[in-house]
Amino acid sequence: MKRVKNVNDKVKIRISGLSNGLHEYHFSAEPTVIGLENNFQQPVEIDAQLDKATHQIYLKADVQTSGNFQCDRCLDDFAQELSASYRVFYMYNNNEGAKFPPEEIRFVTSDTIDIDLTDDVCQMVLLSVPLKLLCTEECKGLCPHCGSNWNHNLCDCKEEIGDPRLQGLQDLLHN
Repeated sequence: MKRVKNVNDKVKIRISGLSNGLHEYHFSAEPTVIGLENNFQQPVEIDAQLDKATHQIYLKADVQTSGNFQCDRCLDDFAQELSASYRVFYMYNNNEGAKFPPEEIRFVTSDTIDIDLTDDVCQMVLLSVPLKLLCTEECKGLCPHCGSNWNHNLCDCKEEIGDPRLQGLQDLLHN
């Protein structure tokens, strides 16, 4: 097993002439090379293991980076570490592909020179971004009246209890 580190910004693995067996690769690419937008400023680190056999190539990749986001509760900016893993079977023969889930299979020919990981890595990073972006799980959010960030200071606003349309019923309970 050999470990190869890329020397340029390309996130490709040359499979033409590659011997059968296990091969390890490490890539460190700028987010713009991967196709990531402004939220990503740190390099994208990719550790890939490629196991080449006569009729197929198995690729397992672990991806790590961090992104800058805005909290959905308090609107503060924060950085969040992101990581994802994926695997793909590259098959030389269409008949062999029936054994595996279709989303994990790609077909290559004997003339294929290299495997480009760029699109897969970009998709994995974007899919690893949480739907609900929170600076911390304990984020208190903003005051709905004055907009004060409750994580930094408390405000003097009165808390409304319940739905204002039910105020008449509340008044009956207090009389």
